[in-house]
Amino acid sequence: MAELSWGDGWPGNDEADSAVLVAVVNNVEDLRRAREEHWYRIPLRHAPRPLAARYVAFYLTAALGPERWHVRYLAEVRRYELRRRVELIPSEPFHPRSQELYVCLRLGPLEELPRPIPARRLRRVTFINTTLSRLLAAEDVRELFGRAATRGAAA
Repeated sequence: MAELSWGDGWPGNDEADSAVLVAVVNNVEDLRRAREEHWYRIPLRHAPRPLAARYVAFYLTAALGPERWHVRYLAEVRRYELRRRVELIPSEPFHPRSQELYVCLRLGPLEELPRPIPARRLRRVTFINTTLSRLLAAEDVRELFGRAATRGAAA
């Protein structure tokens, strides 16, 4: 799938139950990388298990200004790679975690959701495992939680 289309009939029945990982973006540079360079990183030691989502959606924190506290973007995960941080961000060779392993999600184009999903009550979120149909129907971040395993969410 080259790009997501929010047009008539999307998502199709076969897509509705596709796994979506909702992940946090807490700085402008990480959102830029996802949008322009088409990748996102997760420290291996904090990665949810199993990590097998077809899509990743991004929950934006206060650092993203007016877009904060919403799930706003979605991208197809095209490939998973295991990389050291310094390989992903070579401009920071002396970063304290430069040698740590990260899961790098290689992404398709970032698409804005047709309706951003707010966190009406401020929630600390690290990862939420959900489905595409739940993501597209949700009116609040709390509705993304289902029977699927979740990790790191607190009221």
